[in-house]
Amino acid sequence: MQGFLIRRFWLLRQRLISSTASALVLPIIVFLTLSIGMNNIIMETMGNISYKEWVYPGLIILINTIIITPIIFRDFYFLRLESRTLITLSLSPLSKFQIVSFLILSAIIEGLVLSMISIFILSYLMEISIGLVSFFYIIIAISLFSLITANALATLSLLTQRINHIFLGASIILLFVIYSSQLLIEFEFYPKSVIDLFKLLPTSMVTSWYRSVVFQGEFKIDLLFITLSIGILWMFLNSILMKRVLKQ
Repeated sequence: MQGFLIRRFWLLRQRLISSTASALVLPIIVFLTLSIGMNNIIMETMGNISYKEWVYPGLIILINTIIITPIIFRDFYFLRLESRTLITLSLSPLSKFQIVSFLILSAIIEGLVLSMISIFILSYLMEISIGLVSFFYIIIAISLFSLITANALATLSLLTQRINHIFLGASIILLFVIYSSQLLIEFEFYPKSVIDLFKLLPTSMVTSWYRSVVFQGEFKIDLLFITLSIGILWMFLNSILMKRVLKQ
């Protein structure tokens, strides 16, 4: 894992300006295009919570998802088909599960580092104060949410041979995640049959956990355990998929 983190640090240093610029610009764009408009439409949630406070973690998670998408694409698509580095890496003594998990976990850490910039910028723009405890909870939420989305993007990158299919698939995943995980809109706005389905998604479990612990004081550890278990299982399945794709 140490070698993967050193590699991640080296890559981040090589594109420090562009990565930092993205982390600075993304919260501003999200604030101008989503936060202001939605806050004028929805003032309070069904539970009488200020909408801007309710939607804030969803916007942060959205920004993190956008940040982590090209990172996963680079590791599982570009390194597989363009530079062929993934093939060389797969011949190392590391197991396929170790390679997949180390790549995904190091990507999550890189995404977290960049997202911390966005957390403070967006909280300033939205005039929301973030305490130390809430900051800790949102880091947990981002990490678990990233674990699921990173696995989904890794599966897409391993199965796809053309870059245009990657962009199409990533766009579909992003749109689905936004509207099925309570990032912007409460489940109460959907039909009950759709709500029952969306609540089974691990991504919606993460947002439900965060809002339960922050707004209601209920620490639903079962939601964390289920999400973490799905993420670990998915990494194992992606390791099997990588072995088959690389024909090893």
